Order: sequence, then C-alpha cells, then structure tokens
Amino acid sequence: MTSPEAAKAIRNARKVRWAARVGYWAVRVLGATWRMEVRHEEAWPLDEGRRRTVVLACWHGEMLACIWSQRNCGIMALASEHGDAEIVARIIQRLGFAAPARGSSTRGGLRGLMTLVQALRDGITVAFTPDGPRGPARVAQPGVLLAALRSGTVILPMAMHASSAWQAKSWDRFTVPKPFAKVCVAFGEPFTPRVEDDRLAAGEHERFAAAFAEASERARA
Repeated sequence: MTSPEAAKAIRNARKVRWAARVGYWAVRVLGATWRMEVRHEEAWPLDEGRRRTVVLACWHGEMLACIWSQRNCGIMALASEHGDAEIVARIIQRLGFAAPARGSSTRGGLRGLMTLVQALRDGITVAFTPDGPRGPARVAQPGVLLAALRSGTVILPMAMHASSAWQAKSWDRFTVPKPFAKVCVAFGEPFTPRVEDDRLAAGEHERFAAAFAEASERARA
C-alpha cells in the first residue's frame, strides 16, 4: 500500500512532468512569433574568431526573452531550489541549455556557485539572474561577481525590450512579450570586477548596475 508521502511525491512528479511539457511548448510557440533582434553582439569577446567563455547576466524579470535569444547554445544556468525550479530546469534544457547548476542566493548557493565556476573553467558559458530568485529586483547579489572573479572570466550584461508585453505583478515584474511583438535583446560592454585586498573594490555594485543600464538603453534605442 502506498504511503501518503509516497502518493504525494508521485503527484508532484506528475505535476512537474506535465507542467514542463506544457511550458516548453508554450515558450516554443510564443517565441516563434516574436520579431527578434539581437543588438551589439560584437560586445561578446572573441578568441581566434570564436566566442569566449563568459558569465551572461540578465535581470530575473527579463530572462524569458534572453533565454530564447540564447537557446541551443549549451549554456549552463543556475536554477534555484525553490518549488517550481525543476519545471524551469526542464524547460530550459529542452531549449538547448546544459543541465543547470542547483542553488541560489538563499538555498544551496555555495554548491551552485562552485558548479558554475567549474563549468567556466571547463570552457562552458554560464548564465545568472543576479537579483534572483527573490529579489530585491535589479539589485545584484554577490554570486555573479564571485563567479567571474574565481574563474577569471568577464560578465556580459544582457537586457531586453518588447514593443508589447504582459508584466506580472510579482517582485521582479516578470515580462512576457506578447505574440508578434518586436523583441530586442542587447548586450552591454564586458564587465570585469575589480578587487582590493582580496575583496570586491568599493563601488563595484554601482559599476555593475551602470553596465546593465547601458545594455537596457541599447535594447530600447
């Protein structure tokens, strides 16, 4: 006889499986209608004509369009350990991302950070939402800066703008471009965190925010 706990686990697994399938196809169908433009791709550093390994970063509320623009590139993302993270992880894997590292600024953070640092050292580009998974919105947590420092790579900010979009009433104002919207994703200039006495230099968070603001201006231009 199945215990209540086992029955609940089976129901949750079924929910995750079906939600991931529906979510994947919803993103595929919706994204296919967008008039997508990627701007300032020349900001991505090159090594003998090939894209170098970088830390991609976008704000949590803008990640849907940014994910779509970088699908099928084998990028590794950081998936939180909160309830619906497994659904998101399965969706992005079907969109051509690598199996995500697990952790966040609040749970499993160190394990997830070290997985991403090792991926960077192995030549795999990784993606962060610096203000995820719970905010505050557009305020970077230290993980993205530490990943770049420990791996010796640069951070490449990304931003998006849509001609028409739905915006959730969530902490991050999660943005979903509407069908057939013109969607612009723009890269900012590569950002290298500075250190003083083995610590982040004063003003680095402000410099980081300015790099994101520049990317946002490019997306909206």
